[in-house]
Amino acid sequence: MPKNARGYVQDSCTSLNEAVSCLQNALNTVEKDQNRTQIEQSLQQVQQALQTCSSTSNSLEAQ
Repeated sequence: MPKNARGYVQDSCTSLNEAVSCLQNALNTVEKDQNRTQIEQSLQQVQQALQTCSSTSNSLEAQ
């Protein structure tokens, strides 16, 4: 059975969760302050995207 929109959104949320985990691991190993700042900014952006994705997923489930 093909995926519907909710299935694709849930896949996106899963990928964003994995990205958050990878970026957090990167923060644990980064040495240069400049790189730390860039990783932190990326992490914040991915976390915001994850919140939006989760909200979308919840909205689709409610319909």
